[in-house]
Amino acid sequence: MPRTSSSLDQLDRAILEELNVDARRSHREIAHRLEVSPTTVVARVQRMERDGVIRGYIPLLDDEALGFDLTATVGIRISKGKLREVEERLARDPRAYAIYDVTGDVDAILIGRFRDRRDLDRFVKHALQDPHIERTSTQVVLNRVKEDRRVPVPRAKADRSAGNP
Repeated sequence: MPRTSSSLDQLDRAILEELNVDARRSHREIAHRLEVSPTTVVARVQRMERDGVIRGYIPLLDDEALGFDLTATVGIRISKGKLREVEERLARDPRAYAIYDVTGDVDAILIGRFRDRRDLDRFVKHALQDPHIERTSTQVVLNRVKEDRRVPVPRAKADRSAGNP
């Protein structure tokens, strides 16, 4: 089970902030920037990896440079009792960037990256062939205002009481 943000101390948070800026920074560089020993950084990072706070390291790829020129959200209404089954099936498609259980008029929201309109059309039509998908509602993203996979590192309670988020 991942540690809660309240169980992370100030040094853990500082290490996470450094990794959020550039996960390729060496432990030695992070240690130098934070004025602690490299051994301390290694031990802290290993503990946060073991505890599930850090789940992995991935490059941030440019989807458009890789040919995925269209992003869309697809609201999905799913037959009662089949939510997890349908979501897991949809999640196997590499174009599915994220899938969320939600409240409201739909049961799930899928965010996907597609090569073009035809690719999106094929995806939606294939999804609608699933007998447990009742309907979909698709919105095409016109402009990307913000997209950031980094999770903000919450500050300690003492820092927040001083007016910081």
